[in-house]
Parts: sequence; C-alpha cells; structure tokens
Amino acid sequence: MWWLSAINGQHNNFNGQVLAYEALHGAGGAVVVLDPSEGGIGDKEFDEDDVENYLGDRNVLDAVTEDSIVIEEQSLAEFDSLVLKTLAKEESGPELWQGTEGENLVNTDAAPKPVGPYPHARRIGDLLYLSGVGPRQAQTNSIPGGPIKDENGTPLDYDIEAQTRACIENIKVILEASGSGIDKVLDVTSFLVDMDRDFKGYNKVYSEYFQDVGATRTTLAVRALPTPIAVELKVIASL
Repeated sequence: MWWLSAINGQHNNFNGQVLAYEALHGAGGAVVVLDPSEGGIGDKEFDEDDVENYLGDRNVLDAVTEDSIVIEEQSLAEFDSLVLKTLAKEESGPELWQGTEGENLVNTDAAPKPVGPYPHARRIGDLLYLSGVGPRQAQTNSIPGGPIKDENGTPLDYDIEAQTRACIENIKVILEASGSGIDKVLDVTSFLVDMDRDFKGYNKVYSEYFQDVGATRTTLAVRALPTPIAVELKVIASL
C-alpha cells in the first residue's frame, strides 16, 4: 500500500475491506474497497483566533472556553477524591470488628481493632493468651513502614523494622491493659510473609524488646496475612 500512503500522506482516514489476496513473487496483491471516513480530530488544530469573513470550514476545533476549564477542574477534583477513597480502602483492609466481649476477655481501644470475632486477649487462670497482633495503628489503621502491596496486589517496598516495632508496641498495650507486661511474656509465635527478606530486620527489633525476657519463640513463614502487613506476633504471658 506504499502508493496509497504516497498519495494521501500518513493517515488512515478510510473504512474498507479486503476482497481478495494472493502472494505474488515474494510480495502480495490485494483487491480492496476503501471509503473515506469522517474526519477525526487528530489532524485538526485549535481555532484560537476569530475571523471577520467566513472562508469555509477550516477544519479546526473550537477554542478552549472557561466552561471547559471548569469541567476539567471538576474532573480533577473528582479524581483526587477517588484516589483518597482508594487509599482509605487500602489502609482499612478487611472489615474491622469490635472485640468479642465476655468474662475473662480483654479488649482495648488503644490496640488495633480485630479483623474477626475474637478478643485482643483472654485470661485463663494465671495465664494470658493474646490473639495475633500486627503493626496496624489503633486510631488510623495505618501501617508503620508501609503496606507490603497496593489494592491491586502489586508488591510495594516496606520497612520490616518499623512494622516489627509497631507490632510489639501493640502487644505491650494489650499486655498492660490485661494486667501483665512485656517482662511476663512466656512464649512468642511470629509469622513472616517473606522470611528471606525480613528475618534479619525483624530479629534485630525483637532483640531490643525480648533480649532479657527469656521467652521461648517460634518463627514461621506464611504466604500471607489478612491485612497487607509483613509480620504478626502471638504471645502467651503470665499475670
């Protein structure tokens, strides 16, 4: 079709169909039907100047008006609002629950809300059992160090030390609300979504809090956690 391009220039303002095609000596031949299509806006320019005498259609677009600018600003505002709502959804993750109420059950507003029907902790005799605790913040539900992925599941860079520290601080809050403390922790089970990447940073922060506590510990690699976090801890403590 080189000859058609040479005649009409670099555009494709035609509608048509191929009726027949045959290979000819390493090239090819075709029978086609072409009809001019209605002009698009790709080859037009904005009409920025008025003219005194009408000289026919100059194939231009209307000039930008104040109304169009207002519409564009409104569209940008709506887009910004949508982004904020999306980010809020990302931060919130799954549905949050009020902690399960009952005898010997502990809940505190100073710790992040559960993502299911369970309490923050439960007292049994002289022992205190905590539910798994992550780094989410109690009032904002934000994740220190950043989430591990966005709402579309795209991996994000994050700070495992910041997440681990926030996680242990949440544990301290629940322990104290239950009448216990970090020094009374007996056993810790930790969950990491990326053991190879995060163990060193997690271990560093863990030692800052538990170096002299002497709690037993098990660290497990898991595929994912309910919210976009990298670490979660579950502890048993004495009262």
